[in-house]
Amino acid sequence: MFIEVGPASLVITAERAGKTCDIDGKKVEDYIAAVLGDIRDYLPVLRQKAWKILRTAHMPEAAVKMIDAAKKVDEATLTPMAAVAGTVSEMVRDFIGDSLSDFVSVNNGGDIAVRNDTGREVIIGIGDIRTNRTTPYILKIRGLNTFGIATSGFGGRSLTLGLADIVTVIAENSAVADAAATFICNSVNIATDKVRRKKASEIDPSTDIPDELVTVLIGGLDEGEIREALNKGLTAAYRLKEKDVIYDVVLLLKERMVTTITGDKYIRLEVQDGD
Repeated sequence: MFIEVGPASLVITAERAGKTCDIDGKKVEDYIAAVLGDIRDYLPVLRQKAWKILRTAHMPEAAVKMIDAAKKVDEATLTPMAAVAGTVSEMVRDFIGDSLSDFVSVNNGGDIAVRNDTGREVIIGIGDIRTNRTTPYILKIRGLNTFGIATSGFGGRSLTLGLADIVTVIAENSAVADAAATFICNSVNIATDKVRRKKASEIDPSTDIPDELVTVLIGGLDEGEIREALNKGLTAAYRLKEKDVIYDVVLLLKERMVTTITGDKYIRLEVQDGD
């Protein structure tokens, strides 16, 4: 099922015993509209750095989830808007519930929330957000009942401070995965005159990071520069993994790939048609 409400474009899959379940699309649309309305009402707060937001008890669930995700990942640099798409996915997945389905996937523009009660393996291809084509890399996930996957990168829907083509994060939920993908993608970075940057507000006056210098052009990086940038992102990813904020991450830049996945019993990374 495809549902579009305002800026949210969701592909929803719900199954029981391998067969598609009927979902009341109108109810889901109304719910998404209500969630987006709650977020819109709190935009002045949600566009601040997460460390500045101290009281959340009076806020709607969506705002709290966004704030919690940003604080869990890196409250000093992220605003809660870094988790907005993943939060919507997570809340829609939970709204659908488990009374009718044993498998639910909600994909909000690449930020995916999954509930898998079937015990079967979930196979997810990693897409290239610049070309809208799949990469050769495939994630195989087994033994996780609920989880989230999010992808960030240069050329995607949002502005980035970094250089990565693709940063795909697997975490306990899609709100955290969304925020972590943004943070790690920002960390894939180096100081070089081969990269052109602009103040974010010059590109999008409504951005939540108006004073940040965001990437607008990446020139021909040499092997050493690619390796240095990827290593910075990988270091940031390992810090989050060691704190149990994320499960794993895959990073790609200029057809070079690095990952934190090392024979994890829940998450495997494979290369399509590889040996």
